[in-house]
Amino acid sequence: MRTTLDDLYPDGAMALPVNTALIAPRLAAPPAERENHTGYREHYGPFLIGEKPVGSEPETIALVDKAFPHTLFDLMLLVGRDDVLRTSVGELPDTVLAHLLATVGEFVDYVSDPGVVAAFGLEGGRLTVGWNHDPTGDRDNGQWWDKRLHVHLNAWHPRTCRTARPVPLAAVADPTLRRSLVDPTAYLAHRVMLDAIRTDRVPAACRLLEPDTVRDGDQLLPVGLKVRLPDFAYLADPDFRVLLRMLHGTAAAAYRLLRTVFTDPESPTGPWRRPVLRPAADVEAALAALPWLTNTSRALLTALRAALRDVPERQMRMLRSRSELANRCLTLDGLSYNLALFTPDAISARRPLADTGELFLVMQYKLVSAIGSSPALGGAVATAADRTHGPAMTTGDQAMRRAFQHGFAHRTHIQLAPARRSA
Repeated sequence: MRTTLDDLYPDGAMALPVNTALIAPRLAAPPAERENHTGYREHYGPFLIGEKPVGSEPETIALVDKAFPHTLFDLMLLVGRDDVLRTSVGELPDTVLAHLLATVGEFVDYVSDPGVVAAFGLEGGRLTVGWNHDPTGDRDNGQWWDKRLHVHLNAWHPRTCRTARPVPLAAVADPTLRRSLVDPTAYLAHRVMLDAIRTDRVPAACRLLEPDTVRDGDQLLPVGLKVRLPDFAYLADPDFRVLLRMLHGTAAAAYRLLRTVFTDPESPTGPWRRPVLRPAADVEAALAALPWLTNTSRALLTALRAALRDVPERQMRMLRSRSELANRCLTLDGLSYNLALFTPDAISARRPLADTGELFLVMQYKLVSAIGSSPALGGAVATAADRTHGPAMTTGDQAMRRAFQHGFAHRTHIQLAPARRSA
């Protein structure tokens, strides 16, 4: 019997509660989606709210209004620089990463301010903060339109973002959506990463969690490698920056090594091309020669090889014209992940999020999923945002959104862009 990608899900995964849609508000006349092949100021244009310098570094922290929002109250922090493309935390100078994380911390404090909570009706809402890394340049992915490192700051609330009723993952009939909500390799990659991580490099204040579908479902934790953090104040600790770089570096090294195990390194590469797979027996033998892998991970990776197929040129042409099929079965072209901060605590004027006793850094790995982040919202462990079919924002909605964004810009001393000063 042929192994498929769905066979890679572990026991219990199909029972995980998921939301098939989070209906986000949208612009009545959004701009055309396009990749950024220009400077960031030219690309974002009127959506660039403002910037602040990072000491003497060439980079700035740019505050961007999303053209395709996740929620009424969201923002994007972009590492602004054009001559050097910063795509991951591993490429950021320490000063820049520290400033970026400090700005994230300021957003946590902002949405915890009782005045802000009351002004924008955020009581009982949820915070999500995260960013994607994916070099894929052909099919849709979590970092599709701009490869610059950019952080999504979202304050969700049921009043402005309606979620679908949670259903078990097994009830999602559309394979593309099912595999995007929870990537078939999510738990497999979690296990392999635990093998690859040198535990002596994990800061003492942090704790790695084992893969556990039952725990994730019972506690409504997002799928992925989870690192328990002390609190939000830890974002300012140099050890947190060490942790971020360690996770990226470990994932990148493991991916490079396993790609050479699975595929012919002499294969042609580039947009809409994928390297040729090595014979299954050769892959199994190469995995057996990697001493850092546990037997469990070797078995999971062997099953992954059994599920993968080469894509002939004729089929690739068909996938290129059928995005829904490409997002279902064509692998992403490189290491793909989402890193996010997660707390189950709700936004409240009575208790700032900084006081939470439950904070996790979650790393979600992707093989085929076109969704950058699958946040645990609305009683589910994973949610797919629908950013194109929701209600158009009214004039009042847009005024509230602008006030929320400008309030944060003022709080964090971001200089407004000239076109935005009188907005």
